[in-house]
Amino acid sequence: MPVRKLNAPLGASLIVLSSVFYASYGIWTRLMGNFFGGYTASALRSILVLCILLPIAIAYKRLEPLNWRRNWRYLAGMILASLLVWGPLYYAILHAGIGITSAVNYTGIVIGMFIFGWLLNKERFTKDKWISCLLGIVGLFLIFTPSISHLGLLPLTAAAVSGLSIAGNNVIAKKINYKAAQATIFLWVTSVIANVFMATAVAEPHPATSWHIQWLYLLIFALASVVASWTFIAGVKLIDAGAAGILGLLEIVFGVLFGVMFFHERISGIVSLGIAIVIAAAAIPYVEDYNATRGTLEPSNAQ
Repeated sequence: MPVRKLNAPLGASLIVLSSVFYASYGIWTRLMGNFFGGYTASALRSILVLCILLPIAIAYKRLEPLNWRRNWRYLAGMILASLLVWGPLYYAILHAGIGITSAVNYTGIVIGMFIFGWLLNKERFTKDKWISCLLGIVGLFLIFTPSISHLGLLPLTAAAVSGLSIAGNNVIAKKINYKAAQATIFLWVTSVIANVFMATAVAEPHPATSWHIQWLYLLIFALASVVASWTFIAGVKLIDAGAAGILGLLEIVFGVLFGVMFFHERISGIVSLGIAIVIAAAAIPYVEDYNATRGTLEPSNAQ
């Protein structure tokens, strides 16, 4: 029991730390600016992440047989979903800012997880999911309405489309017949394929190969991606999934703070209210899960 009591705050701390690193994606994107195209930056980042993860997976013997016959449909679905994940998100961060993009993107993820879960996994659309979706739409409306006049419709729509695509990717990844390590690697592999294809299709210019500080930002971006994923997975193993989901919502808060602190972004009162409603909407399913474990941080199998 004492070990579990120590694990709970450690797990919570890891989830909060992962939220910081996930929110930092906006920082590195803003710093890279237009040096890379959105799809090119994502393809290169995914390659760097694979260069880190693959040797670790091989060293710890975590790779499994490919089983193409069983998994090719899911892998193809992940590639299709990945086509609209990063390019639109990159564009949105550069043109709408980190805070608003984080909120709109997260709303798309929340609504998309329910919709794709219902369509692809036959998951029930419960009362809590309906409430969460409706609140998310209200929050999205409050963010969009005052922002369109000075930001434009395109970057806000791009952030929402990216969120829906991320949700579709996540739902498909849950169906794949691999364990966590192999599924994670294939998530990055499909990201490379999709983003190389899109970078070629939209004819993004190749970045300069000589030394520029943006290459360092890209490397830090890749390292942040690995740390964000690892700390989240490690944290989820130590605390209840519902509690992890609630703490993970801090990603929006940190995204807003980073935008204000580092890039002097300004967010109106109505938009702030919309962001608060989005956080509440995203928290509803996690609160239900959290309450099902009688409000404890510890995972249910630890009780």
